Order: sequence, then structure tokens, then C-alpha cells
Amino acid sequence: MAAPRKQRAEIPSSEDVVISLIPVLQELATWWVSRKDILAQACDTTQETERITFHVERRWIEAIRRQADLDGVTITQVVNQAFKRHFEEKKP
Repeated sequence: MAAPRKQRAEIPSSEDVVISLIPVLQELATWWVSRKDILAQACDTTQETERITFHVERRWIEAIRRQADLDGVTITQVVNQAFKRHFEEKKP
């Protein structure tokens, strides 16, 4: 008695592949728009900065440095963006 033939795995159609990539593409587009906003702020020389010391948990310091490296921006930009988001949420 012969062994049954192995079934070939179906190759997904290009349409199925594109549809499965939609969430990834949306996430990428959101990241890109956010990155453009951050870079535009970096070019805005009208915004003065000032050095000040705050006491924060070490994990936030590490997170800020890591995010700046990932986004290719300065630590100042990451901190300013975090403050901006925080205070915009607090608006009545």
C-alpha cells in the first residue's frame, strides 16, 4: 500500500499578502507622520531651550535615551514631546 501524497502548502495570493500588511503599513505611516512632526520641531529655531534639573525615575531616563536613539532625534526633542503630550491631555 502506497503512502498518501503530501499536500502542497497553498501559496497566498499577492492580494492576501497585501491585505495582511495593511495594519503594518498603517503603523508605519503613523510613525512616519509623528517623526516628521518631531523633525519639524527640531528645525524650529524660535523655540528656546533651557537646562534644568528634574528628579525622575531611572527607567524614564533610559527610556528617553533609547527613544532618542531609535528616532534619531535629540533627548531634548523626546522630553519636549513627552511634556507636550502630557499637558495637551490636561487641557479642559
